Amino acid sequence: AIPRTAPTTAAATVSPRGPCRRTVTASASPRGHAEASSSSPTSPSSPPVHLRRRHALVALVAATAAPSSPERASALPLAPLGEVKRVGGDKRTDLTAEKVRDQLERDLRDGQYFVTGNLTREIFADDCRFIDPTNDVVGLSRYLTALGLLFDPATSSVDLYDIKVTSPTTVEADWQLQGYLRFPWRPRVEPYSGHTVYSLDPESKLVRAQSQTWNISGARAIAESFTPTKGPET
Repeated sequence: AIPRTAPTTAAATVSPRGPCRRTVTASASPRGHAEASSSSPTSPSSPPVHLRRRHALVALVAATAAPSSPERASALPLAPLGEVKRVGGDKRTDLTAEKVRDQLERDLRDGQYFVTGNLTREIFADDCRFIDPTNDVVGLSRYLTALGLLFDPATSSVDLYDIKVTSPTTVEADWQLQGYLRFPWRPRVEPYSGHTVYSLDPESKLVRAQSQTWNISGARAIAESFTPTKGPET
């Protein structure tokens, strides 16, 4: 499973950190924060949604053109995601790992946040890192913008199988996702299973990283994004 203003160009490079590791960057979104950051200046106004979706398509093309690798892409911005900014109310630093688990369960089961973005902002650090087989995004605000560009929540769903605390700083969840993307050709995401590891800050217990693995490859996920359909049956 998962926010720009100037025209972006994507470039694939080989990282010295590992064989054939790929880094796909957008010129309007330079990164820092170890392998990925989001402290680039942005224009005060955001581009129209149709332009941001066009940028998302460009990024997907860049991903398919980059060298194949068994490792994750260290960064693949889907669209101009903007700078990292504070979202939500005061952070809930008074929760135990078990309480964080309970809130994540509600956000997944009821909020369906992988496809809606309806998560509890107060339990995530604003500079949280979100990683899956096709994306690496730093910043809660940027992740929420990316979610808003991808799934159609009216035709997409998340089925939560299990979520549990596995250590004082780790919560893990198993789930299945399916649905349709917002692109004009209405690509369908066939049902796939995923496993998410939430890494909590030892002191504040805020979620500092969300890392997903899937039972399908990143290449297959991207291919589905380019496959047109007639859309959901009415």
